[in-house]
Amino acid sequence: MTTLQSRAASAYATVSLDSRASAAGGADLVILLIEGIRDRIRLAKLAMQQRDVQTKLRHLNKALEIMTEGLRAHLNIKSGGEIAANLDDLYAYCSVRLLHANLRNDASALDEVSELLVPLLDAWNSLRNGTPSSSAVEALVEVTRALRSSVPSVPSVQRMYGASAYAGYSSLRA
Repeated sequence: MTTLQSRAASAYATVSLDSRASAAGGADLVILLIEGIRDRIRLAKLAMQQRDVQTKLRHLNKALEIMTEGLRAHLNIKSGGEIAANLDDLYAYCSVRLLHANLRNDASALDEVSELLVPLLDAWNSLRNGTPSSSAVEALVEVTRALRSSVPSVPSVQRMYGASAYAGYSSLRA
């Protein structure tokens, strides 16, 4: 794919996502945001393989923006209970891993984040597709518990990446 074709495809994808987001609500919007992150990760990985640093950076920045401003910033930690707390930790971890992937050109970190989002996407799709509300919420609780237990704790990540690894995200919890 040429650079011009890539730009055209990217512009179309942005317009398509914007159009879908304006018509969506609730679970649909969360699904669109997660799909948007996964799409940006895929495009960043492709750019990484092509050694296109600017395109990689643009897509990873967009993935981080969706993660922090689209998903994480809208969590209500106080009333969202365990699900919100688990999602907050997951999104923070994924953000750190995306930053790591960018810094180290680590495609495996991109794969990790994309795969961590799959069960979450499946749970939201289940909720959207008419699973009875209590069953869907229970499934979401279980998925977020499983995801939270599959990623390192905040102190572990801080030991791996430095004490400031989550510092930029602490204001979102307030």
